[in-house]
Amino acid sequence: MLILRRAADAIRRATAPETAFIPDTAADAAWSDLSHCRNCGALLSTPYCSSCGQKAAKRLTWRAFVHETWERVRVFELQMLTTAARLLLSPGKVAREYVLGRRSANMHPLKLLVALVAVLVLMLAANRYFAQYDFARDAVVNRMAERVMLYANWSFSLGIFAIFLGSWTVLRRRLSYNVVEHATLAIYCQSVTLGLVIINLLPTMIWRDPQFVMWHKAASQYYMFAIKLAVVAAGYKQFFLLDLRSEWLRWACAVLVYAVTGWLLLRAYALAILWLVTS
Repeated sequence: MLILRRAADAIRRATAPETAFIPDTAADAAWSDLSHCRNCGALLSTPYCSSCGQKAAKRLTWRAFVHETWERVRVFELQMLTTAARLLLSPGKVAREYVLGRRSANMHPLKLLVALVAVLVLMLAANRYFAQYDFARDAVVNRMAERVMLYANWSFSLGIFAIFLGSWTVLRRRLSYNVVEHATLAIYCQSVTLGLVIINLLPTMIWRDPQFVMWHKAASQYYMFAIKLAVVAAGYKQFFLLDLRSEWLRWACAVLVYAVTGWLLLRAYALAILWLVTS
């Protein structure tokens, strides 16, 4: 109970400065003209509050509402696009910049990952990519396929563990990165692979013929593996500033750990799904 009381007191102290400046008055012109931050109550001398960082707020109109909505969406999309574009060529460099403090220019790795996973899931649902298979279907098989699709959405995170293990087991003593910083590299590299998977799926959104989808699936399992390997290899080299002339063996070992771990995790995950859908 004492812990709960202390937590409640902390919440009240944290919210009190924000709510104290919102009086029980009408939302009229006099209130809109006040030169105080509407979030924390501090005096404003610039368009942004020097205390909490919120932009000076005026009376909420349709124009202001649409402008603020567009501004937030535009900033999110622009940051996502610029980060994704730089990640395609320099995943390790972007991760290194982020962990060393350049964070306004780069999108948060988890936010980027969640956005890409959402896009990928929507694409897979739209083109029914995993609903196409080359054997006879019946009611039981259809039910199993639906359950596989349900559990398969979690497989997008398996690459993160494989990338992390490759860097942590072989390169953890280099440049003194901690666990979270190794994980940041893994998330950024996995985001690149998800982005490339999305690009690879675009033809199946146009040509949905089952035979083409089956051919696409058969071909993708070969060249996409090579592409993912190249992304992770580039990420390791850039993030750890490796000189391949003298450190190629450590670099190759890290990439090998990633490849083997990724293969084992995927097989273990497939066996787990098989057990779930047949039990």
